[in-house]
Amino acid sequence: MGLISVFPVSAADRNEKTVFVTRVSFDSNLGGLAGADQKCQAEGEASTSIVPSGTYKAWLSDGTNSPDTRFNKSTHPYVLPDGTKIADNYTDLTDGSIQHGINIDPTGTNVGQNLFWSGTNPDGTTGQDFITCQAWTWDDPSIYAHAMVGVTSKTSSLWSMHAREKCGKPYKLVCFQQ
Repeated sequence: MGLISVFPVSAADRNEKTVFVTRVSFDSNLGGLAGADQKCQAEGEASTSIVPSGTYKAWLSDGTNSPDTRFNKSTHPYVLPDGTKIADNYTDLTDGSIQHGINIDPTGTNVGQNLFWSGTNPDGTTGQDFITCQAWTWDDPSIYAHAMVGVTSKTSSLWSMHAREKCGKPYKLVCFQQ
């Protein structure tokens, strides 16, 4: 009878934090940061969602608060619903680039390239308050009302700080498990 060798197999980190882009697009009157977080939570809890249960918050800043002040800064990887890693931990997430675009919604569908509301610098700090559509409570599409948006297909700093767009347009949210 021969000997059987057992080699350890590395398992996925059970403390990974899931990240997704919303299925739905929203105008810039999100109801502030709390309203945006509720939208993330609702999509994470939807019957069609494949993401783990937990608390989800939007990657969004309002000129005062930001992911840097609002998020639990995980020391574990951030992954998409399909398991693709976007960052090793919060420090890696906020170092100016990510490993993969955030282009998977909570059902596991690749949404391709989409803009999302951000108002957030790539380091997780807040952008200036005048690029947050009045702290995400305003949807006036006038030429004077703008907000910073990110883009789901980018991995450079543009993922969070791609362009300024007029308030009132419909864009997605990026949601992080806490």
